[in-house]
Amino acid sequence: MRILEAFGEPISNGGQESFVRSLISHMDRAGLTVDLLTPYYCDNDRYREVTASWGGTLTELHETFNPGGSRFGIVKPLTAYLKDHSYDVVHVHSGSISILVIFAVCARRAGVKKILVHSHCAIEGFSLKNVILKTLGSLVLHKNADVFCACSEVAAKAKFVPWLLGKPVRIFKNGVDLKRFAFQPDFRSALRNNLGIPEDALVVGHVGRFSYQKNHEYLIRVFDQLQKERGGTAHLLLIGAGETEPAVREQVANLGLQESVHFLGTLDNVQDYLSAMDVFVLPSRYEGLPLVGVEAEAAGLPVVTSTGVSRELDLCDGVRFLPLSEDVSDWVRTIQELTGTRNDHSAEQLNAAGYNIDLTAAEVREVYLDS
Repeated sequence: MRILEAFGEPISNGGQESFVRSLISHMDRAGLTVDLLTPYYCDNDRYREVTASWGGTLTELHETFNPGGSRFGIVKPLTAYLKDHSYDVVHVHSGSISILVIFAVCARRAGVKKILVHSHCAIEGFSLKNVILKTLGSLVLHKNADVFCACSEVAAKAKFVPWLLGKPVRIFKNGVDLKRFAFQPDFRSALRNNLGIPEDALVVGHVGRFSYQKNHEYLIRVFDQLQKERGGTAHLLLIGAGETEPAVREQVANLGLQESVHFLGTLDNVQDYLSAMDVFVLPSRYEGLPLVGVEAEAAGLPVVTSTGVSRELDLCDGVRFLPLSEDVSDWVRTIQELTGTRNDHSAEQLNAAGYNIDLTAAEVREVYLDS
């Protein structure tokens, strides 16, 4: 059976790609050939290597990526690709309704037997435009997709109207490799030493694409006040890259925080750096159920996150939800209260909640094979 994991965005180092990589790596692939596809580009060679290790290929169609703009330019090359390659299953991953619709229609026209559309993201507040797009999209998806899935209830509600789809939306939990993300004291010491961070310093961490959604500018404001209250002894680790990074770097420089804010870029060993952190902070404007949040919990980290993130992230002890208020004092106080409260039982709690990637992989494989 030939499976295509298709992405609505470039393949880089985001949560969707990370989820699929972990999913397929932990799946029983007997009888399966799994390929990856993006209509745009891949700037992470590790995904090429991993896909090749499965016996699959990673394909880029090299279309221009225009966030927020029209996606219809991908229709012709995508249709041609799907007609030239025979897939039994196409699993589409995106936070965009239009992408889910476009991929489903193109795959159906190409004769794909089973099409899964997977919502990985919520939206920011109520929007009439989103209601219209979601309604129209569900009408089209009803005729062109077979399985509707999401990472959380919030992500499902953001992209689908179940009664128009004609069937319920399946929630595939963002399971993680609990052994891989377990806290490693040796990595904590080694990485802090490499970064010039004292062993007893408070280290705040964040993993995510530099984008409007992730709200790094708010995080810098929080850290600036935290640093003042800690007498300049705190450090902030930022893992990721993206379009807002230059503006965030400028903000850091204007506040004189260059020595304490570490821009680490995209990394393939995020789990090691989670061990070096004391508190994980996620001030996103909106999310479905962020995989990085689950990974941070797996590492035993206390998590301070915005109310724009699904409450479904509250899986372990030590998760706090705060509003994105103008006054950041609550964030600073909560970070300090949670410092030193790493959770030694997070793996058991996540496993009990079903957030083990082995469980998710077995569930998705069953859907792929179900005729």
